[in-house]
Amino acid sequence: MGRKALWTVVGLAVVALAVAVARADFRRGHGWCGNGWHRGGPLGYVARELKLSDAQVSQVRSIWMEERPTVTALLKDMISGAHQLADATTGGKFDEDKLQATAAAEGNTFAKLLIEKERFISRVYTTVLNEQQRQSADRLQQRWLDRMDHAITRLEKQSR
Repeated sequence: MGRKALWTVVGLAVVALAVAVARADFRRGHGWCGNGWHRGGPLGYVARELKLSDAQVSQVRSIWMEERPTVTALLKDMISGAHQLADATTGGKFDEDKLQATAAAEGNTFAKLLIEKERFISRVYTTVLNEQQRQSADRLQQRWLDRMDHAITRLEKQSR
């Protein structure tokens, strides 16, 4: 069970790296700011892509404010786990049992964070968006997944 948890955390780290590379979109020269994320952050980007009204943006912000304490607590747990992992390997130490236990806890916390993200997206999708915006959101999601697939393909080619 311990090795499985460790490999799960390693796999999640690789996925996070792939997401970061996909977001960078170096081919188009946008750099780490992505496609306009620096103008209003992720909500500003999504609001422009889905053509959200000001009232809809306010609704999304309201939903986010309700979810924020839970997300903040989970992020604190993630940072705490990262500190524990760093402490467990300081000075070349390697306590595999402690590392596996911490990695398993980190994996559980990451899973909870992903569930919260999906809960937030579902609430926005069902309570804020109209049918046309839902179709646009589905296309945006597919485009995002295609970019992640492309990033993984590039990484695979580079490692050969």
